[in-house]
Amino acid sequence: MLNLFLMTSLSTAYAEETPPESTWVSKVFSMQETRIALGVANEFVSDSSIAQTYETSKVFPNIALQYRFHKQFLVSAELGLVNMTGNFGKSSFQQIPSSFHGQVLLGDERVEPFAGLGLSIVHFLENYPEGTVSGTKIGLDYRAGFRIKTNLIQSSQHPSLDMGPKQMDFEIHVGQRIHKMTGGDGFDMSSLRIGLGLNTRF
Repeated sequence: MLNLFLMTSLSTAYAEETPPESTWVSKVFSMQETRIALGVANEFVSDSSIAQTYETSKVFPNIALQYRFHKQFLVSAELGLVNMTGNFGKSSFQQIPSSFHGQVLLGDERVEPFAGLGLSIVHFLENYPEGTVSGTKIGLDYRAGFRIKTNLIQSSQHPSLDMGPKQMDFEIHVGQRIHKMTGGDGFDMSSLRIGLGLNTRF
């Protein structure tokens, strides 16, 4: 009887004890919010040869997938597509800029200022009468901006869908890519950036 009592007491105490690791994880990953952002960006070219042959700036579409795991933090992966023509239509220059970064969030659900820093990867392909040049540049990406809640999505539109869209924000940001920090050969894919779009929360 005594052994049964001791075993019951020990098992109850062990069940009530919360591992420190699980408490830490639950605090860090206190939210699970997925976001999809669709927008456009205007980037101002830094490389003089690209600017002279093609354009000094270009507006292009982009899409981003974001995961907010904490009230003040999220991670983001973004992909864009840039097409430019020059040399009286004889040359073309394509870019596929992508970025992977973390963001610090401030404010509340109505107005959300943010700042982000991370990795930038740009794949480029140039076709011209004499041949083709392609390559990939890796650098840094940083940006800052804010998101403003809109009334385009209301929870009453899908009351029975737990996983449906719950909010749409208007986003505007400014930033910069840095790809040629210490010299080197090839194109300098660095650029200043202004972006805007719509960000849907799920």
